[in-house]
Amino acid sequence: MKKSSLGLLREKIMSILTKAIIDNQIVVTAVETKDIVNKAIKLHGLSPVAAAALGRTLTMAAMMGKELKNESDYLTIKINGGGPLGQITVCADGKGNVKGMVDNPVVETSLNANGHLAVGEAVGSNGSLTVIKDLGMKQPYVGSSKLVSGEIAQDFAYYFATSEQQPCGVTLGVGVSKKMCTSAGGVFVQVMPNCSEELLSKVETVMYAMDEMSYQFDHSTAREVITRFFGQFDPQFTENSEVRYKCGCSKRKINRVVKSLGKDEAQSIIDEVGQIEVCCHFCNKKYVYTQEDVDKLFNK
Repeated sequence: MKKSSLGLLREKIMSILTKAIIDNQIVVTAVETKDIVNKAIKLHGLSPVAAAALGRTLTMAAMMGKELKNESDYLTIKINGGGPLGQITVCADGKGNVKGMVDNPVVETSLNANGHLAVGEAVGSNGSLTVIKDLGMKQPYVGSSKLVSGEIAQDFAYYFATSEQQPCGVTLGVGVSKKMCTSAGGVFVQVMPNCSEELLSKVETVMYAMDEMSYQFDHSTAREVITRFFGQFDPQFTENSEVRYKCGCSKRKINRVVKSLGKDEAQSIIDEVGQIEVCCHFCNKKYVYTQEDVDKLFNK
């Protein structure tokens, strides 16, 4: 039976994240994110290299979000390497929701020496990666590190090693063809303090062999990818959950943005252009305020 057009519109764009533990010494997280990246491409009109850069960051954010202790916890990732892509901004929460944007979604670059999308050239490497975690405390946790390549995965591994003192391995991949993501995913390996040198050495060897990560998720689930590379270590699977591209913007939140303008400034915009239009940068949804809307907002 064919799905109705309404049914297609109501479909959720989601992916599956899987987590496993090896000998109580190493935690392996993997996630397949093709649907998430395609949602981002559709919303932002991303060029192939922009899709690869934002897609890799969304993939990592999905795995980091699942590390948050509470569903209400929230993190924001900002990557700015001084390249033509501009800043990458990605947000994730403990519920498995991610969203993101880039300053210049239509940037184009030549292929690199290996014939792949030159993500590092688009992002640049003269800048920083910043992670802001809102954990419900008075002040958010802010960690930052310099970029080492602009290729995203290496930059996250360096961030964890230097800013959070967490040894880890990160591999991310996004395959793009004709402005559509054909496969995407990532693997995040966290090393516990009690990990033996012998096990660490073996796992590092596996990580070095994980080339062309986007192809590993072509017709494979996250669980299958973990089994393919880490099956020899008898991983114990501990989690299988959904992650999705979802923007949490709402009229209530945008009301606060408009109110922050102040009554006089809001009225000035209404007098000049007839309405106030606010566009969410993460999902491109537009919120329009008329004179009547502004009157109601400031007279509450």
